[in-house]
Amino acid sequence: MDKTLFYALGIALVVSAVVVSVIGLRWENFPPNRRALAGVFVYFAVLVGATAIFAVRNANNEQSEQAKKDAENAKTSNEISTTESPATTSTSTTTAPTSGGGSTLKVSADPTGQLKFEQTSLTAKAGNDTIDFTNDSPVGHNVQIQDSSGKVLGGTKTVTGASTTATVDLKPGKYTFFCSVPGHEQAGMKGTLTVK
Repeated sequence: MDKTLFYALGIALVVSAVVVSVIGLRWENFPPNRRALAGVFVYFAVLVGATAIFAVRNANNEQSEQAKKDAENAKTSNEISTTESPATTSTSTTTAPTSGGGSTLKVSADPTGQLKFEQTSLTAKAGNDTIDFTNDSPVGHNVQIQDSSGKVLGGTKTVTGASTTATVDLKPGKYTFFCSVPGHEQAGMKGTLTVK
């Protein structure tokens, strides 16, 4: 409904502007008095204000729909054992494994909101690797692991201003880690992961 009203008001604004312009060009004394001039100003102010309000509401609706799609995409990308914890800051890339192989990959998004990770390359040991992802930025991000054939093996859920973890079983080889939020990987939010 908001989208329809936004387009209807936008069209009304354009048509009104054209009509008033044509009238103004045809009649030298348009508007004929201050009262008519005030009426034209009020009419356009209301029309522009209503168009702006519905533009913002439409944008909020689209943002909400995109957030739902992002959540669904994260669920369908083989999300494995995710847990949420309070936001923490970390800059190291790996730590020693706790037991049974694997290691912890510490990944953090740029806290200013730029579409990049603070790390561009990571190393890990083969086994059950834990992704410890921190996103202190105001933009939602996640970390997904993809093998050389393009198959997504697992990753974290999308978070904003928080931390999350996920566990992925990785064999030795080269992988790509990236943010699966639409447009983020294409903007450069990715890196290489070497598993030994």
